[in-house]
Amino acid sequence: MVGRTNEMEVKTTKSICGVLALLAFSACSTNDDQAGNDNRFWTVTLNASMGDAATRALSAEGHVITASFAVNDEVVVVDADGKTTVGTLKAQTAGTSTTLEGTLDAATLAEGEVVTLRYRSTTANYDGQVGTLAGIAASQDYAEGTLTVSSTSPLTFASNSVTLAAKQSITKFSFTDGSSAVNVSSFGIAAPGLVQSIAAGGSETVGAVTGTLASPSSEVYVALRNESGSLQTYSFYVRDDAGNWYTGTKKANLAKGKNYVASVTLTKLPALGNSHAEGTIGVVDGLPAIVVAIGEVKKAVALINAGAFCPEDYGNYFTFDNRASGLIGSWYVPSQEEMTSLNTKAKSWATQNGVSGYLYTIAGTTLFLPAAGYYDNDTGNDSDAARVLFAVSTGGYYWSSTDSSTDGLAISLSFGSSANDIYSEYKVNELSVRPFHALN
Repeated sequence: MVGRTNEMEVKTTKSICGVLALLAFSACSTNDDQAGNDNRFWTVTLNASMGDAATRALSAEGHVITASFAVNDEVVVVDADGKTTVGTLKAQTAGTSTTLEGTLDAATLAEGEVVTLRYRSTTANYDGQVGTLAGIAASQDYAEGTLTVSSTSPLTFASNSVTLAAKQSITKFSFTDGSSAVNVSSFGIAAPGLVQSIAAGGSETVGAVTGTLASPSSEVYVALRNESGSLQTYSFYVRDDAGNWYTGTKKANLAKGKNYVASVTLTKLPALGNSHAEGTIGVVDGLPAIVVAIGEVKKAVALINAGAFCPEDYGNYFTFDNRASGLIGSWYVPSQEEMTSLNTKAKSWATQNGVSGYLYTIAGTTLFLPAAGYYDNDTGNDSDAARVLFAVSTGGYYWSSTDSSTDGLAISLSFGSSANDIYSEYKVNELSVRPFHALN
């Protein structure tokens, strides 16, 4: 146990994942023979070794995590602002020790500047996990350290060693319903301070971490990066291999570079029908939902966006013309009238598990719509190759199924921290969808 109030048990095996990796370097550099080089480019060679409790290169061998380099593993070097890549060093051999080699550009560097060495890339993405150690090793194994420039010609550093610290914890979750194991097919996890992704330059997106397993299992490995540094309650939405949905919570203070084991007891959501009172939560046609009185009729409103795995997950984005493409079963995009009726419920701008959005109160139960932002395509400035997400965490935009009287526009629910109403929106823009369903 990590502290009396932490419910997650920390493993202390020799092969623990993510404990600081100490690389002992001896470094040299040579000037590349390039026209117009001006002492700018330097080939840097570093002899690196790694101890038993290293974070680098996870290797799934049963339940053992082995720290070792693979050939051509990359360490990206960025300058002090964190945005400019100075160059990339590659592991020349496999094993717990290796030679890192590559060309670094000293043009933007200065004596005394601190550069950051990042294993994997200059960005990070903890979303879309697959629940295995091998998956984490391939996609969510991030570590970094720093070195101080002592000279730019030749390029040398003040120290011949660097510590690469893991930027996430790894937890092996076991899920049960209190009496038997739950075979997980997909999951969504949310908590205050939980990082979903990091852009180049270091800006963080706080949000849900989700995953889909190729083979359902009651044991799921997840890489989690929490910047709060304190005890938090983690909320779980889990779907099993039979299509049932479960919810649960677990308290933990997850430290970067640690490997944890946790058992989570889940509560299965019941099936919903027309006989259920407003505010009842359950499952309809494959999705978790809440019963809402829409005018004179009870409807099921999904607790999650189309394409999402939990309430805090933004889900997918759709143009008006393909707004229903992400729906399953008999779920549909609500009309303007239905969206307006939902919007008459008591509501307020709120933060749920670190994610901003609008919180509706339905007969004492809450329904959360995250401020997922939107993709603005009406100006023609965005292409499929470089789509830009606007207003994420500051605005929510949700399609109705109703056309506007103005060509090229359709009706949506749009909100921010100080406004919430029904507006017209360009059909080519990509907005969120919150599904509705009839109750039998």
